Amino acid sequence: MLHRVPVVPKLLTYLNVVLFGLEVSPRCEIGPGILIPHSSGTVIGATRIGNHATVFQGVTLGAKELDGGFNPAMRPEIGDNVVLGAGCKILGGIKLGDNVTVGANSVVLESVEANCTVVGIPARKLVSCP
Repeated sequence: MLHRVPVVPKLLTYLNVVLFGLEVSPRCEIGPGILIPHSSGTVIGATRIGNHATVFQGVTLGAKELDGGFNPAMRPEIGDNVVLGAGCKILGGIKLGDNVTVGANSVVLESVEANCTVVGIPARKLVSCP
């Protein structure tokens, strides 16, 4: 089912890109308490970002393949209290659980359960994960 995005959210999206270097999909549900300390180069095309997430500069959340519309099955879903390190990429229809930390410049292509830290290209769980 396709939803048409009204003109005002589209204009606000373009304004964000020009003023802050931050692209946020109007269809992304974002919980309270999100922190984006340095927005430059950040692209948020996820279906959901949970409460109290921290998103550093240059992060990309989006589809793995070309997605002309906005297919939620092709977009990541981010849990609560997640930290996304600078330059990391979260791609595809995956889920990051609550309290996940993604290292800088990591590329996450698979879902990550809660309370884990992932690093690398492709991202792998650290030994300390439950």
